[in-house]
Order: sequence, then C-alpha cells, then structure tokens
Amino acid sequence: MSAAANATGASVTRRRGRLFVKYVLSLVGLVSVVLVVNGALDVWFSYREARETQVRIQQEKAESAARRIAQFVEEIEHQIGWVAKAQWAALPVEQRRIDYSRLQHQVPAITDLVQLDRQGHEQLRVSRLSPDVIGSGTDRSTEPAFVEAMANGVYFGPVDFRRESEPYLTMAVAHKGKEGGVTIAEVNLKLILDAISEIKIGREGYAYVVDRLGRLIAHPDLSLVLRKTDLSALPQVAAALAETAGQSDPAERVMNAPNFAGRTVLTAHAAIAPLRWLVFVELPIGEALQPLYASLARTGWLLLVGLVFATAVGFLLARRMVVPIRTLQGGAARLGAGELGHRIELRTGDEVETLADEFNHMAAQLQESHSGLERRVEERTRELSETTEDLARSVEELTTLREVGQAVSSTLDLATVLETIVTRAVALSGADAGAIYRYRSSDRQFRLGTSHGFGEALAAAIRAAPIREEETTALGRAVQERVPVQLPDLAAAPHLPLRDLIVAAGFRSVLIVPLVGADRVVGVFAIQKKTLGEFSDAVVKLMQTFASQSVLAIQNARLFREVDEQGRALAIASQHKSQFLANMSHELRTPLNAILGYAEMMADGLYGDVGEKAQGVLERVQSNGRHLLGLINDVLDLSKIEAGQLVLTMEAYSAADMVATVMATTESLARAKNLELKSTVAPGLPTGTGDARRLTQVLLNLVGNAIKFTDQGGVEIRAVQAAGRFEFSVVDSGPGIAPADQARIFDEFQQVDDTITRKKGGTGLGLSISRRIVELHGGRITVQSEVGKGSTFTISIPANAQPVKDAAQ
Repeated sequence: MSAAANATGASVTRRRGRLFVKYVLSLVGLVSVVLVVNGALDVWFSYREARETQVRIQQEKAESAARRIAQFVEEIEHQIGWVAKAQWAALPVEQRRIDYSRLQHQVPAITDLVQLDRQGHEQLRVSRLSPDVIGSGTDRSTEPAFVEAMANGVYFGPVDFRRESEPYLTMAVAHKGKEGGVTIAEVNLKLILDAISEIKIGREGYAYVVDRLGRLIAHPDLSLVLRKTDLSALPQVAAALAETAGQSDPAERVMNAPNFAGRTVLTAHAAIAPLRWLVFVELPIGEALQPLYASLARTGWLLLVGLVFATAVGFLLARRMVVPIRTLQGGAARLGAGELGHRIELRTGDEVETLADEFNHMAAQLQESHSGLERRVEERTRELSETTEDLARSVEELTTLREVGQAVSSTLDLATVLETIVTRAVALSGADAGAIYRYRSSDRQFRLGTSHGFGEALAAAIRAAPIREEETTALGRAVQERVPVQLPDLAAAPHLPLRDLIVAAGFRSVLIVPLVGADRVVGVFAIQKKTLGEFSDAVVKLMQTFASQSVLAIQNARLFREVDEQGRALAIASQHKSQFLANMSHELRTPLNAILGYAEMMADGLYGDVGEKAQGVLERVQSNGRHLLGLINDVLDLSKIEAGQLVLTMEAYSAADMVATVMATTESLARAKNLELKSTVAPGLPTGTGDARRLTQVLLNLVGNAIKFTDQGGVEIRAVQAAGRFEFSVVDSGPGIAPADQARIFDEFQQVDDTITRKKGGTGLGLSISRRIVELHGGRITVQSEVGKGSTFTISIPANAQPVKDAAQ
C-alpha cells in the first residue's frame, strides 16, 4: 500500500511538474515573443527615423552647397548681363574694353571675356592671362557657346580642367537688341567648388559634385577629379540623373548605395539648377547608424532582463497565469497583426495585469508612432505634389514663351505670330478669351486685331462698332498710363459700347496690358474670364511678357514692309539709271567721233595749211577727245554690264599673244616715263577659250594704271597656268595702296583719295569694269599691295571659260 501510494504520488508529481514547466515555458515564451516583437518594431522604426534624419541632414548640406554654387553662377550671369544691354554694343571699343576690365575686377572668377557680334565674329577679347585683342574678326559662329546663347539667351558649357589643375566653365549671355551679339566668359570654378571641401559630416563623411553626364568634377580626393572619373554607373548617381531628366519619381531616391570604392554609404543629393550639376553628400552606413547600434544593444539587454524576470515570475505564479497568459497571447497576436487600437483587459490585481497594461501602453505608443509617421508621410507627399505642380506650371510657361519667341523670330507673318501669342496667353492664364486691339493715335480709336475665344459673332460685332478712346475707360487708361488695368467685375463698370458687348457675351472680368513700343503705344492686350475676380500677379507679369512679344512682332512686320518697299524703289531707280547711262553714252559717241574725224582731217591739211599754233590746238583737241571717248566707252560698258546686255564672244585665244599685244600697245607709254616694261610668260601655255578682246581690255587697263601711277622702276606682266586656270599678274613699283582702300577700288566711281590719284585723273570705272568682265568669265581679280612698296594685281580665270550670266548683276 505504501509502495503503491508512493508510485501514485510520484506520477502526480511528474504530471504536475510537466504542467508547471509547460506553464513556465509558455509564460517565458510569450513574454519573449512580446519583447522581441516590441524590440524589433522599435529597432525598425528607430532605424528608419535615424536613417531619414541623417539623410535629411545630408540633404540640407547638399542643398546648401547647391544654393551657394547656383547663387555664385547666377551672380556672375547677372554681372555679365550688365554688359549685355542693347545699347552697350554701340559704345566705342575702348569703352567696351574698359567695361570688360571693370567686370573682371568685380568678378575675380572671370578670367576671359569675349564679345561676338550677331554674326558670331569676335570683336573684343579681354583676358587676365593673355594680351587683349580688339577686332580680330575670328568666325566663332559655329561654336556651341554662340549658337546656344543666341537661341536661349544663356549658355553653360561643360567643365574643363586647364593644365590638369583648375576647373573652368564657359558661360555665354546673349545681348539684347537686334544689333546685339554674345558675351562669352571663362569662369574659374575654384572659388565655387571650394564649397564642397567645407562640408563636414561625421568622421568619414564627404561631398562631391558631378556634371550633367555623371562625370566627377569636385571631390576631396583631387586625383579622382583629375582622372575625369565617370560615376554615372553608381546607383545613386544614375537615379539622380534620371530624376533631373524627369525620368523617375523624386520620392524614389536612392539612399543606400555603394560608393566609388564599393563601400556602402548613406547618400543624399541636390541639383544645381542653372548648370544641371548634382551635389552628393555621403556617409558610411556604419557611422550613420552608430546610434542605432547602441539602441540595439540596450534593447538586447532589456530583452535579457525581461526574460529573467519572466522566468522568475513564471515559477511563482505559473498556476495563476494560465488564463491571463492566454488573454495576453490573444492580445499580442492581435497587436502583431496590426490592430494597434486593441487593448488587453485583465483584472488580476498582480503583475499579469501590470504586464497587460504595459502591452496596452506599448500598443498606444506604437499607434501614436504609426500615426505620426503616416502624418509625416502625408505632409511630405503633399509638399512634393505642390512642388511638382509648381514645376510643371513653370515648365509649361517657359515652353510656351520659347515657342512664342521662336514664332516671332522665325516668321514675318504678323497674323500667324499674333494668333499664336493670343492663343498661348489664354491657355496659360486660365482665361476664357483674349484679344489684341490696335491703337491709332491720330483719331484716338481702337480696332480689334487678333482674337481667341470670342466667336465669330462677337468678333464681327466688335469690329463693326467704332471703339473710341473716350468710350472705353479701361483701354484708354491703359494707353494713357501705360500700366496694366484690371476690371474684376465688368458688371459694375460704366455702360459703354465695348463693355456692353463683352458683358452680353458672358464675360465678367478683364485684364488689359498696354502694347508699348519704342516711341508710342501701338495697342492693348486684353484677356477675359467668365468669372468674377482679379487676375494674380503672376498672370499679370506673364501677360506683360506676351505684350512685349506682340510689340516686337508688330515692329518686325512694319520694318520688313518698309525695307521691302525701299528695296523695290531702289531697284527701279537703278534700272532707270543704267538705261539712261546706256542711252546717253551711245548718243554722245556719235558726235564725238565726228569731232575727232574733222580734227584729224584738219590736222592732216585736207582743208588747207594749218599754222603751227593751230596744229598744237588740234592735237590737244584730238587727245582730249580720245580721252573723253574712252570715258564714254567705259560708262557704256558699265551700263551694258549692269543691264545684263554685255555678251561675251567666246573663242579660242593665246595667252602669250594677248600679253604680246598688251606689251606692244603700252610700250610707248612706259618709254615716255622712262619705265622698264617687261613680261614673263610660262612656256607651253595651252590655248584658252574666252572673249579675247574683253580680256585684253582688262589687261590693258591694269597695265595702263600701273604705268600711270608708277614714276620710278618698272612694270612686269606675268602669265602662268595652275590647276586648269590662267593667272595674269601685273606687278609695279608704284606708291602702293593702303589696306583700307584695297577693297573699294573695284567699286564704281571709286579711287584712292589722295593727291597723286587726283593728279593722274580717271573716272574710277576701269577696275570696276575689269572686275565684272573677269567675273563673267567665272574668274576673280585680286590685289596685294603695301604703301611705298608697289602693287600686284592678279587675274585668275578658267582656261576654258563658260559665260556666267549672274556675275554682272
């Protein structure tokens, strides 16, 4: 009996012991689960908050550096804009050079300044590193700096390292005004990029800058920059470039990524708007999350303490905790499932109830933390949405203004340009209609020009009704005061014809902007809404911009019309002049030939003996008559060329025979002045094709001029063949021609204006006629000369010439 009782007691003890262990283990396990979940959530949220806080700090530093660089560049652009005003290009070159030097003094980062005219030719260069250059005329019209600045107003080039040390940026700003060009500045970026080295974050944090292609242009390790390291493959750089290009959502920014050395870092960036560069601030992930690691260690210790405490309590209160533990288990499960609003209700009056309260407190904290996070996410999402809307609106405005600017500059069709302006203005401003009214100051009346949104009936009614200035208060005030005028409630305005038509069409408010030209008001720009209220200041400024574009289009159309009318008048006058000269030259030659004939017969004694004194008079009459006949022939030739009536007689000729003919004709003239006349003809010259008589005329003119203006030395005629062309050169040892006169001596009635030329005489037509004859053969005539060292006139024509009909025009 005693043995059986002992066996039964042992069995019960074992069962009770297993149950006790089960309860203890259950309690410990439950507490452990709760503590682990709590610790995990706490660590997770701490991790996110720590990372977002660190990223925000880095983002602020990146944005600060980006703003400093952008402000520096914008200040330089503003300073350059001081010399980009419309009237600056008309200043004397010395004043422009002084202004450039003053600009370099004010902006130490600018090392070189270059002024290009509207055709892209270099007019002025001022440099800290090399001598100034004035009027070089170098053609730089194809350079991106000129092309982009003329198209967009401003240009920022890629970063370039001079002598592998200092970074430079090319900046170009277009001048205002129709005569303006472009100012190009070379900017030393050393002062800008020093901002990167000043960024300090943590022990191992650093910052760097990449350009629009992802190439490294600033970094604490200068060797990486000098090697022109390409970082575009790094995830954070690639994502930032895509974000800048509008190809990704800014909310999807990369925050954890490997750096150039393959080390994982926490990264943030900011864009430098005018340059499309990116500033990155990075911190090794270990250092960034160091506070989290300490928190994790504390959580581990707390978990360990909780387990020990739970085990002790389990041994003491296991029997009483079965039901409460189940309750706790159920509550913990619901909390783990995300029901943070659930609360555990226990009234045991002991630690279990306290534990339940702790669970409830933890749940409240988690719920509050979760609500706070949701609030912050909503706020950030709303801010990003507003920013995106503002950017989209700005982009739309800039795109529209660019399209309008292109329309103004690319076409002279005034109706098309104004229709584009009005349509775009109505769309951008949110108005329902818009119109341009032309103003005529002579009778102080307005006339409807281009409109959009009025409908045909309203537009026809407005055009049919006279709009006098005194009968439209708002339009008249805008013209007289030259400021925008708003009527937020048209119904409250006085009853006037135009106002009544607009109100009857359903419009309730209007904004009127005057079109102010250079010397007068040419009209007004009006937009209407079908709702009450004023237009915003942004819309007013936008409409003023559209008004300026409209004025420019109207002025361009008027100037083109005036130029076209004057061109037609000049063409008719030139045609009448050429016909008159051709007729007069022909009429003068007939009686002059008769006079020369009679004088020659009298000198030969056909009408009786002539005294010695009378013989001298007749010889002078013949000499002056032949000179006058030559002048008339020149005028006749020029008139025929200008009228397109000079026809070449194309035939075979010998270049050597042509030179020999000229030598024989002018030998007596050279001998009379004791000048040496010689020729050098290359042997074996082939037979050419052309008008031999006209080419001989050209060569005679050049040799005659050389003999006329040469008093000592001699004249040489040279003839050679090169690449299928004949080249005839006339070389003299005369006084030479100044560079300023070399270009104009081939124009009609032009001579070198000095004492020697006036003494030698002439009409100034010989070289012009010669140039036209050579051009009719498809050739060209040039001169090389230096004052005091003689001149060389060269004729280059095809050996087998074909008449060129347009050359004489």
